Amino acid sequence: MTPKTTSQHQGAGVPLPGQVISVAISLAATTVLTLFLTQRVLVIKAWRRLPPVVWLVFAIYADSYVFVVATAVLQHSLGVNSSYGICEAAIILCLVCYVTTKFIYLFLAEKAYIIRGATMPRLRSRLYLVNSLGMLTIYVAVVIVNFVFRITDMENGECIIGMKTAAMVPLISFDTVINVYLTIMFLIPLKKLYSFNNMPRTRANIRLRMAAFRTFCGAVCTLVSSIVNLSVLMALNGEPGWVCLMCCNCDILFSAIVIQWVTSRDNAGTMSSNSS
Repeated sequence: MTPKTTSQHQGAGVPLPGQVISVAISLAATTVLTLFLTQRVLVIKAWRRLPPVVWLVFAIYADSYVFVVATAVLQHSLGVNSSYGICEAAIILCLVCYVTTKFIYLFLAEKAYIIRGATMPRLRSRLYLVNSLGMLTIYVAVVIVNFVFRITDMENGECIIGMKTAAMVPLISFDTVINVYLTIMFLIPLKKLYSFNNMPRTRANIRLRMAAFRTFCGAVCTLVSSIVNLSVLMALNGEPGWVCLMCCNCDILFSAIVIQWVTSRDNAGTMSSNSS
């Protein structure tokens, strides 16, 4: 982490096009997340019967909503270039956002458990435990390194934030490996589902195929998004704070849309959860 400078800086202004685009993205993200949350709540018929995957979706949407609002206040009310302290808060907020958006890994692990038709309870399934708790444990260790090697600086009154290469390389490598692994997790059952030519075309089988295909597409989208975002961040070796916050909001909006599309055909409101 770059040491805190003792001199005072006059906060530089954010370019007008950047302000307009940033405000538009924040408004779009809050609107979309509000619509998604409202739609989820309205279709639920029995809260006690909700499976874990639905609670994960709620957690992702709620976390995303809080982040979008927090970044809007930080950027458009306090001003990300106003002081070193606000600049420091911006990079911490971005890192916290990146950590919490990885709830999508739990979401994909849960979908893999459902699509594979596992009969063993979750906490007794080695594959489920590896895909969820094991994966997140390693990820937390990698993220701690990123908190230690974060970049925070004020250059000519402009907040510059990012992460050093020493932290980005393991993060990109881990993110890539995990996303490829999760993609394969859905590709295998998807191949089996479409290879059974004599499988009865019942409504349940068609729904299972559709769920597997949509989740596979969601895993691919998550893979591409993560690699592109992290690679750009590493190549820039630090970027203006307002740019980083705007990119985080774009990533959150994209992830929310992917999750909504993946789960749009799920009859979550009336499904009972598997035993856990």
